[in-house]
Amino acid sequence: MSESNQLSGLPAERVVDAVQVLVRLRRTLERVETGLSLPQYQLLSMVRGGGERSARLADKLAVRKPTLTAAADALVAAGFLEREADPGDRRVVRVRITEAGLAALRSAEEQLAAAVAPLLADASGHLEGGAEALLGCFDAMSGALDRRFAEHRARVLAAAEVAERGGRAE
Repeated sequence: MSESNQLSGLPAERVVDAVQVLVRLRRTLERVETGLSLPQYQLLSMVRGGGERSARLADKLAVRKPTLTAAADALVAAGFLEREADPGDRRVVRVRITEAGLAALRSAEEQLAAAVAPLLADASGHLEGGAEALLGCFDAMSGALDRRFAEHRARVLAAAEVAERGGRAE
């Protein structure tokens, strides 16, 4: 088993089991016909709250900017996203969800939830604390992912500052 599993304090075999469950769950979600791929769904979901810079979205989705651009191009062509120039910086392009994009996102959410709800109900029936315990685990994982993203973003920004100073740390 990898050193990172051993250092986490968790039984390595159980970590591998969790990874396998997550992969199976992703495959389950991929099989739901929503009219959107999972990356498109994620992108629309992240843009729902307002215009976002492409570079920041790529970072949040953990993809390279060209990958994000390709996904955004397809959503723009479908009428689900619009590109707009940032009024403060013409070099910056933001993407914004359209009304059609919101409708597609809501429809996809309903279909994905309908596919996952029976699995969650079944699993929660086998847990002490039931649905609240299971959903609490998802909340905790969401928090862990948010913290990991914030740490990564801080490292990227720190590296960019060092590069701007010509490689000199202060």
